[in-house]
Amino acid sequence: MNQQNNIDIDGEKVFWGFFFGLAVGAVAALFASPRSGSETRQQLTESGQQLREKIEATVTPTDPVAESLAEGKAAARRRRSELGLDNGV
Repeated sequence: MNQQNNIDIDGEKVFWGFFFGLAVGAVAALFASPRSGSETRQQLTESGQQLREKIEATVTPTDPVAESLAEGKAAARRRRSELGLDNGV
């Protein structure tokens, strides 16, 4: 015999369950993170800069000299940041 189960899904409960799960997961991720907040922000900033540079290089054609200068500046920024010489610049 086949019995068919009729289950009514309450959209509001699904939403709040998803939201609560998302919040719990975010808090758990923060506590489980091996880096401090400032290190994580620095890594996100560097990743964002690298992504922006890649997008700009794809969208706007540049000459080799300007491209080399941009890469050198980016490398210098990363190195200064690694050495702690950034001073918010």
